[in-house]
Amino acid sequence: MIATSTVVMFILMYLNTFLWTHIFWSETRAYMAILMGGVMAIIMLSFMLAMYSSKAINAAIFIGATVAVAGSLWLVRSQTTVGDTSYMRAMIPHHSIAIMTSGRANIEDTRVRKLADGIIFAQDKEIAEMRYLINDIEASGVTTDESGDSPTQIVSLEEALSTAKVARVDAEFLKDEEIKQLFPDGAACTFNYTTKSPASLAIGNVDGARVALVKLSGDLVRLDADAEGQTFMTDGATMQLNAADGSSSLENVAETPVDATLLLELDAGLSAGYRGFYSCKS
Repeated sequence: MIATSTVVMFILMYLNTFLWTHIFWSETRAYMAILMGGVMAIIMLSFMLAMYSSKAINAAIFIGATVAVAGSLWLVRSQTTVGDTSYMRAMIPHHSIAIMTSGRANIEDTRVRKLADGIIFAQDKEIAEMRYLINDIEASGVTTDESGDSPTQIVSLEEALSTAKVARVDAEFLKDEEIKQLFPDGAACTFNYTTKSPASLAIGNVDGARVALVKLSGDLVRLDADAEGQTFMTDGATMQLNAADGSSSLENVAETPVDATLLLELDAGLSAGYRGFYSCKS
């Protein structure tokens, strides 16, 4: 009974995940389920000591449950078994909870709404980054480049406000009215961080040429496609789309979103990858 309840509790912890595609195995959730199962065993046996006439059996259950509680609590708090990919697999459903609550809460204050929208974008983007990194690490191994930023200098407020943090630049959500500035009839294809998030890259044809639209640091940027139509470039930036399964072709994609990766590279010093979803109008 306790084992069944433990498994059920583990499954129930995923019910507040926003999308099914955000469900990943989580060691921490497994440890928490074992912790709750152990506590349940102690409480139930405390109320029903007469269930087993043997004091030895009761003592064994108490000791076993206590060991399970202590061990799982230590594993939860220490995170000693959690590595790069298992960390990200655990964080994706955790981020998904923030997306659901931020999007569905009855928020009236405009300041809180702005905060919630920022959280939704950040979680969507980070989920796409983590899905990309999980695949990349499993395929190519861990990167241990320790090169960091140069030492921070004391500057004037004007200089501080004018200095862009390139490492924090991401492809932002595009609004419909922004997409229509380049594509009056809407984009032909889009790349989205999740199946429910707005487009982060819009693609279409302008004057017979395949182009893309992206929003960086609050500004709209147009990029021109190469001959194959999946790499988009402008001075200082390159964005490349690929199918997530390793094939390069996304030609036959329809309205049903498919897994895809988007690589963003800026000459100013940024290289980022996202695994999201690509779809096109029929």
